[in-house]
Amino acid sequence: MKPTDYCTSESPSFVMGIDLGGTSVKLGLLRGEELVARDQISTAHCDEPSDVFRRAREFSIAALHRHGATFDALQSVGLAMAGVIDETTATLMETANLHAWHGIGFHQELARVFQKPVAVINDANAAALGESSFGEHRTDSLSFLTLGTGIGGGIIVSGRAINGSHGCGGEIGHVTIEHGPDARQCGCGRWGHLEAYAGAAGIVKTALEQLEATDQRSPLRDADELTPEIIAAAAERGDAIAMETVRRTGVHLGRAIAMLAHIADPAVVLLGGAVNFGGNQTRTGRAFLRTIRSEMVRLSLVQTGETLKIDFATLGNDAGMLGAAQHARQLTHQADPSCSNE
Repeated sequence: MKPTDYCTSESPSFVMGIDLGGTSVKLGLLRGEELVARDQISTAHCDEPSDVFRRAREFSIAALHRHGATFDALQSVGLAMAGVIDETTATLMETANLHAWHGIGFHQELARVFQKPVAVINDANAAALGESSFGEHRTDSLSFLTLGTGIGGGIIVSGRAINGSHGCGGEIGHVTIEHGPDARQCGCGRWGHLEAYAGAAGIVKTALEQLEATDQRSPLRDADELTPEIIAAAAERGDAIAMETVRRTGVHLGRAIAMLAHIADPAVVLLGGAVNFGGNQTRTGRAFLRTIRSEMVRLSLVQTGETLKIDFATLGNDAGMLGAAQHARQLTHQADPSCSNE
């Protein structure tokens, strides 16, 4: 099945995507592959999930009206959110934010407010599905890593997001890349995980370790508080310690992606999130990508190493919202035999 399939009626159907984050909620209305309306609201202004969903419903009604359609034209609604989600009940089991909403059945609440077919998906899986369906690297075989405070991940196989038996499918940030006695402790409490090396705090720790090990001059010593952004800027100006920090981060990511390549065998691996050292727009970002690929190739079978494409994601903050909408559309197809996949 192609990632962008949808019901082939006389006109493309409307579907809605909601990306629920700890700070903001992104809303989008799609008609076929076109994003026809969007909005954003503050999560802090919503005391409970039903508040979010009521405001999302009001947005959809107004947006549909502007496009000459009624609420009946809305086919389905998808919700993306951070954390471990029980696949059967769409209950939020664990998350770094929205603690007060743990244990709530979001599928039931979303369906009650919208009275439409609904679907719930982890936000990293949603971002992966959004990139595979609407990004510049469209494919039904894709893995996605979000690089930020932590490292999230999503795996798309045959056009579908892999959630796993316990909602932990695609948790690439918690693969073990270091096994020695000096392995770093991850925020989850385990040792040697990728996130402890390539998450924001891990990158800063790599730089600090180098600063402590040498008297070499570096502008990083003058920073009141080191951040990946400061390290990226120093690397772009040619600072040796900053450049080595970026290189080591790339090596760690390359190791994790090599593992991923031998498990899921994706056609494409994309890197999203804010910690990308400037992405393809900077010399440092491009060097970062080359290091990742070089380490992945060194550790991989020829069949994967020579063919796997690694690049930066292209949809930015829209990826989760678009992926949520696509997930809802896919489940509607599955339930409705009148939908055609020609």
